[in-house]
Amino acid sequence: MAHHSNGSASGFSFSQITRHEEYHINGGDLFFLVEHVQFRVHRYFFERESVVFRKQLMTPASPGASRQGTSESSAIILEDVRSSDFAKFLWVFYNPKYSLYNTSTDDWTIILDLAHRWEFPEVQNLVVRELEKLDLSDVTRVSVYHKYGVDRNLLLPRYAALCEREEPLSLREGMLLGMETTLNIARAREYARANRTPSGARSPGIAGLERDEMRSLVREMFNVKPLDNTGDQDESTSTPSGGLVTVYYPKRLQGYTYSGF
Repeated sequence: MAHHSNGSASGFSFSQITRHEEYHINGGDLFFLVEHVQFRVHRYFFERESVVFRKQLMTPASPGASRQGTSESSAIILEDVRSSDFAKFLWVFYNPKYSLYNTSTDDWTIILDLAHRWEFPEVQNLVVRELEKLDLSDVTRVSVYHKYGVDRNLLLPRYAALCEREEPLSLREGMLLGMETTLNIARAREYARANRTPSGARSPGIAGLERDEMRSLVREMFNVKPLDNTGDQDESTSTPSGGLVTVYYPKRLQGYTYSGF
């Protein structure tokens, strides 16, 4: 959820406020103030894409007052956000390269954090698609996807890789993943190394588990519900650090390009 101040930009001295050099756009009809930096952008993106901002922007103004965000003096103040991070978020909408979204893992994580906080579902989908292209460690990907509620079907190959690898999780990895995930991985490794799955099937060892058996084991351990069989999923190949495995993810994330212009 976004943290919005109940105050207005009029509470700041205008000498303290600077206009963002890129995202103070002539013709923009929505004003934000973030860390004494003023942004002027297009209301359309925020009303259409965000549940949080849609509700806020549809709230009628008090008698005699301006609607929030319609002028410099009524700019929406965003708290707990850095101006540099907000600029990175806006880049999704104003990217001059259209469908080419090339940036770092850290920047995508910042964008995902704000999209999750402000409920921009299509931006979240875009970020996940782009993160799927990047070379993240299995532990990092699981940690990030868990934090922001990404569909766990995308993590099946990552869980499997962590269960199949020779070395156990390190203390640092365990702290990053959290107790529940760490214990589930340990349990899955124990089942596999004991040559059995929860259904009682036998296998010659962790490396000998069939891919379908490992997927079934991981689904049960992590309580991952299969996607429906209505044609909304495709099989794609992914190569986590643990080896070549198969990942299923929704078609809506395959080839998705933000088209809100």
